[in-house]
Amino acid sequence: MIQLDYWILILLILLTPYFVIGALTSAYAKNRRIRKDVAYNPSVTVFIPTYNEERYIEAKLENVLSQTYPIDEILIYDCSTDNTAHLVEKYQKRYPQIKLVRQHGRIGPARTFNQALLDAKSEIIIKTDADVTVQSRNAIRDLILNFSDSEVGGACGIYVKKQGIDKYYRSLMTRIQNAESNIDSTVIAHTGLLAFRKSATISVDPASMAEDTEEFILLRKRGFKTIIDSNVQAEEETSDNFVIRRKQRDRRAQGIIKAMIRNKDIFFNTRFGKYGFIIFPIELFIIALSPFVLLAVVAVSAYILYLSNPLLLAFLIIPALILILSRSNILFAAFDTQLSGLIATMKFIMNKDDPLWQKVR
Repeated sequence: MIQLDYWILILLILLTPYFVIGALTSAYAKNRRIRKDVAYNPSVTVFIPTYNEERYIEAKLENVLSQTYPIDEILIYDCSTDNTAHLVEKYQKRYPQIKLVRQHGRIGPARTFNQALLDAKSEIIIKTDADVTVQSRNAIRDLILNFSDSEVGGACGIYVKKQGIDKYYRSLMTRIQNAESNIDSTVIAHTGLLAFRKSATISVDPASMAEDTEEFILLRKRGFKTIIDSNVQAEEETSDNFVIRRKQRDRRAQGIIKAMIRNKDIFFNTRFGKYGFIIFPIELFIIALSPFVLLAVVAVSAYILYLSNPLLLAFLIIPALILILSRSNILFAAFDTQLSGLIATMKFIMNKDDPLWQKVR
């Protein structure tokens, strides 16, 4: 009995970080009140990086051009080998604010991002991907109103998914990031609709694999807040194919880990307050450490059940496997997320990255 109590104590210790994250997420779930001045009317540049996006680019431009807020310039950075540039040129004839920037070869998302920060002439720079559809015609207006608060240096909307694996994952991440914004600032940026105050930005590492999140981190280091606005929603084309999702999600997680480690001086630094002592450590735990902790939790839980009654182990493992293999529930979403973190952390440790990676569809 003493042995069983010992393993239960270890299990509770392992689960403590999840209790803390859950408590903080619940306590700070209510949206913070950013001071929004409806008279705020900055100039706006939208930039769209493209590489072989002929399937999406026309719908994307229509989506952006349908916004109610006036856009001063739309920069298209392209090095495609397909018909993307030709389709953009057709739109240029009708919309002079569209500028096609031809790149002579692939230079990677981070270098393209840095170039856009230099080229943009407006006060607010918005990045959005070619395969992303913004849900509201007022989305840009709603997002830039956050910048009427002079403390805000970066803001992004959220991804929504009505069905499939991502439905549960997106919902969970939105809750966590809302809490981060309410406590101080969020770490991870979403490229569905992502905005920066140009005067606050600096270039990211050219080898970055998560340039948008790295810019958010650099903005916070410079004293600006980075927030998520859950009223601004976008939908991204995602695949339910397990292998394709692995490549997309693993690389994204690896890039975020890399960006956070590169800025490790934020950890427990009094200069950054709650961001350094709460948000940054929790975010790294969720992405990089949690998968290993959960492996330990599963092992300890299995051992506890075995000590209590070996039959209980089978009765719990079989239903869990059925739920995971069904790939359409929150348990599989959690498993999928943790697997990404596990693979990404291992790749980071082995220094296997690719700044020129192309999105797999």
